[in-house]
Amino acid sequence: MKSTIFNISVSLVISTFVFSSCKKVIDIDLNDSNPQFVIEANIINDGTPCTVDITKTINFSESNNFPAVTNAIVTLSDNAGNSENLQMTSNGHYTSSTITGVQGRTYTLNVNVDGKTFNAVSTLPYEVNLDSAWVQDLLIFGSNSYSVIPEYKDSSGTMNFYRFKLFVNDTLDKNIFLEDDVFTDGRTVTIPLFGEIEIEAGDTLRLQMMCIDKPAYLFFFSLASLQNGSTGAPANPVSNFSGGCLGYFSAHTLMEKTMVVF
Repeated sequence: MKSTIFNISVSLVISTFVFSSCKKVIDIDLNDSNPQFVIEANIINDGTPCTVDITKTINFSESNNFPAVTNAIVTLSDNAGNSENLQMTSNGHYTSSTITGVQGRTYTLNVNVDGKTFNAVSTLPYEVNLDSAWVQDLLIFGSNSYSVIPEYKDSSGTMNFYRFKLFVNDTLDKNIFLEDDVFTDGRTVTIPLFGEIEIEAGDTLRLQMMCIDKPAYLFFFSLASLQNGSTGAPANPVSNFSGGCLGYFSAHTLMEKTMVVF
């Protein structure tokens, strides 16, 4: 299964889901509402710190300047008995100093702010190797078009979920690509990725492949469905946080390939 979605700020997406793709006329209440906390947290198996960004939603009439939350107490622990309080290194941005991502390990993130508590759990999957990646030149309607093709061999016997990011000349393409192995378990996968940025000869491309767990996949899949208007009524993405906040916590692997278009 593959889904392509717009990769825009989670805060922005959630704040603007008052719109619907349905064609019937509806009345939309644009009155001010109570701000909600938005948490975007990631821990990767590359030795880098866990990062947690905390903001608040804004009202529809306000500019897209999401206020950073600077008074949170953020605690990260794992199932190996490690625990630490994350430090705020810039406004609303918290990082770990001792705990890093380990394949197969389960992490719990606890955020306390303004008398509220939010918890999320994510398990870092075992890595599936990104064997190679190349650019395919296609002739579509008489014009050249490029797609990027990652090649990897799915590990058999386990349910795997993948997310890809594509950078063109260091600019992140606005599409996010998701895959699962419902129909490709244990097989070599070569599914082309078509981005929003037009790729031209001479461009430098950077492709990232992440193995993510099911809760993270469900968050991004629901975000895709909402952005594409396929769910009908406006709603919020499915978060793996308890306590009523918005956002996600993702423990994942990361592999990267760089290529130049000739």
